[in-house]
Amino acid sequence: MDHLQILRLARRFYPDPPGGSAGMAMLLLRCFVGVAFLFHGGGKTGELENFAREFDVPFALAAAAAYAQLLGAVILIVGIVTPMGSLLIASTMLVAVSKLIQRGEVFVNPSGHSWEAPAFYLVAAVVILLLGPGRYSLDGYLGGPQRAPQPSR
Repeated sequence: MDHLQILRLARRFYPDPPGGSAGMAMLLLRCFVGVAFLFHGGGKTGELENFAREFDVPFALAAAAAYAQLLGAVILIVGIVTPMGSLLIASTMLVAVSKLIQRGEVFVNPSGHSWEAPAFYLVAAVVILLLGPGRYSLDGYLGGPQRAPQPSR
C-alpha cells in the first residue's frame, strides 16, 4: 500500500478529525490503550504455549491473538490506519471477554480474574473506531480537511 492509498483510506474513514481538547483526548486514549497492549501482546508472545493452555485455544490462535495485539498497539500509538488497529484490539478483547464469561469469571473480582479489564479495552477500541484517532495522529494529518497553502515568509 503506497502513501496515496493510505491518504485515501484515512480521508474515507475520518474526513474531519477533531483537534483541540477532543483531539488530545483521542491521543491520550489511543496511546494508553496502545502502550497497554504492547505489554499485553508482548507478554503473550514470550509465553504462547502457556497462553494457549490457559485459555484452551489452539497454539496458532494464541499466536494470532498475541501478534494482533502487538500490531494493534503500534497502529493505535502512531494513529495510522486506525480502524484496523481498533478492530485488532476489539476482536481479541471480544474473544477474551467471552472466554472469561464461559469460565464463570465475574465482572469485577478484586482478588482474581474477572472480565472487567478486557471489556473496558473492548469498549475503548470501539470508541476509537467510532470517533477516529483525532487530529494528533497520522490518520488525522492525512485525512484532515484540506487547508490552503500558507504563504511563505
